[in-house]
Amino acid sequence: MAEPKQVVVTVASGPHAGRLDYTFSSFARNQHLELHAFIIGEKLPERRIPGISYHLRAQDPSFQDAMRELYYRRFLFIDELGADYALIVDNSDVLCLQTLPALPQLLRGAMFAGSAEHQAGRYLLGQGYTSNYLNAGVTFWDAKKSKAAREEIVIRGRSRFRSVDDQLTLNEVLLTGYYDQIVLLPSQYNYRAHLAPTRTRGWPTVTHLDGVVIYHNSHCVDAAKRLQPAARADLVALTADTAPLTPWQRTWRKIQNRIQPHVVR
Repeated sequence: MAEPKQVVVTVASGPHAGRLDYTFSSFARNQHLELHAFIIGEKLPERRIPGISYHLRAQDPSFQDAMRELYYRRFLFIDELGADYALIVDNSDVLCLQTLPALPQLLRGAMFAGSAEHQAGRYLLGQGYTSNYLNAGVTFWDAKKSKAAREEIVIRGRSRFRSVDDQLTLNEVLLTGYYDQIVLLPSQYNYRAHLAPTRTRGWPTVTHLDGVVIYHNSHCVDAAKRLQPAARADLVALTADTAPLTPWQRTWRKIQNRIQPHVVR
């Protein structure tokens, strides 16, 4: 039996089309993935990166915004490649730091796999609320199983302009009508945290990227490139209690634990 065709796809236009070596070419470390870039515009960039297959497509003004067009059309472009499985990523801020498992392994029989946003508790039309609001910048698809859902996302998105972002529509469709056909991946497959010393209110900040497979943060790509992540993050050992604690000691431990940062604010 032939091996399934697995691809990683991005869509770009303008200056970004000529600098796909900034982040997108990092996926070349995955020998089981073909790299494909769809360029929306009048011509392909003069600067093309070896190992990436380029595809030129004319602009479609009906999407009403150039970024909105990129965000939505990418869900349909994968059908043109004859792929069995596809990973779709943003074009300039998604960095592959470790070799990915085969896409069927990540999908585990589902039509879609993705990671939750850094702030994943959201209200949305349809289901009403989710604690698993999906980030649309890194998405995994079974091309055949997901075709109807992807088309529904694009049709819904084109029917009414609400925002440039496609993420809201993707979540409404998938988490209302297809929640039983998706797999939630841990954040290591779409890691959104800032790298210290970069800080933004409401976003997490970490000191390392050990264990991260795909890093996705436009503010810290250059810093991430300078790091060499280990295969796994180290789990720090706890100092074991050598004797039963007094009530006061237990209270003090609770206080110490409570003042440690747990929730991103």
